[in-house]
Amino acid sequence: MRNKTLIRLGAALALLSMLAGCGGTPEPTPSPSAPAAEITPEIQAELDAQLGLLTGYITEEERQAALDLWLQIRPIREARLAAGQWAWRPREETLLTELSALYDQYTIKYLGGDEAGFGYTNPEETTLIAYSIGADGTLIADPSTAGQLTGWTEEELMLLWQDMTDLLPEGAFADFKRLTFFTDGPEETVAWVQAMDDPGDTWEIAVDPADAGDRRYFVETILHEYCHYLTLNSGQVTYTTSQTVDTYNEYGMVAHAGSYIDDFYQTYWTDYLDDCLACGDTYNFFLRHYDDFVTAYASTNPSEDICEAFAYFVLWPESGQADDDVWRQKIDFFYNYPELVTFRDQVRNHLGLAEDQAYEDLFPAADNSAAA
Repeated sequence: MRNKTLIRLGAALALLSMLAGCGGTPEPTPSPSAPAAEITPEIQAELDAQLGLLTGYITEEERQAALDLWLQIRPIREARLAAGQWAWRPREETLLTELSALYDQYTIKYLGGDEAGFGYTNPEETTLIAYSIGADGTLIADPSTAGQLTGWTEEELMLLWQDMTDLLPEGAFADFKRLTFFTDGPEETVAWVQAMDDPGDTWEIAVDPADAGDRRYFVETILHEYCHYLTLNSGQVTYTTSQTVDTYNEYGMVAHAGSYIDDFYQTYWTDYLDDCLACGDTYNFFLRHYDDFVTAYASTNPSEDICEAFAYFVLWPESGQADDDVWRQKIDFFYNYPELVTFRDQVRNHLGLAEDQAYEDLFPAADNSAAA
């Protein structure tokens, strides 16, 4: 799912400028320090990775409070992983939640964070009309949605579908067997995809025509959603409740070794995934790792992160700079896969983009933002 509200970075950029002097947040009371012998350079590096931008702002006392919690979590986590257990143990979960809350306090104090987080409300979706997609690409209206289409004509929706199929390489939607048009009003959920069967062989794509008027954003969203299919289909993951600890897992899904999403996770997320999962809202997590994400929405989890990066991989020129910030490295990550480079070239050809041209250059007045 891609939500338009969470992509905008204007507010985050403004808040990030208020790095110090926010005040008003009481400092935590440090717990008794662990013996110095336990605090290795490796542990300090792990803590720095979790703190992100906070590293340069917090006091020694605040750092010690975070370190004390991490030293309690670490042996529990190591024992769990050694036993092949994916789910957190109860004490581990309690401590991770406490540590994440502490990081949030620091983020509010030093980085302009907000207790309210993103504040996304997830309004109700209304199905307008749905179609089954035949093997030859023909659309057959689902009779159960008859009479629900309001605000748009079928002709308008068919033009939108044609725009989507023209954007991607020929045959890109071969595994998609259902097309749904829905609405939850403008500026909310733009589109989503989901597997229709247990293995993840067949898929559905859903689009809100209320959000299709912003051409640039709509193209980004279709690429984002298609990347969910690319990274979560049956060739990339197994849908199962038998979780493992060797590759990237979400509940009910295990990524294959060498899959796009596991490679991405192993490269960029292993240091702080638990902190991300422990926080109730990723807004403050995003601020303390601002240089790691191409958009705010990318900080939601590895699956959303890889899809946001993929959209910009297709639409932006290659940087060619190995020392770029992490968010830029994530965009260039996909050049490791020749088949994805071919996909990119075909989409850019359809859009009429030169190799050194960014898609946003065609929309100089568009209100879209990415980390820069």
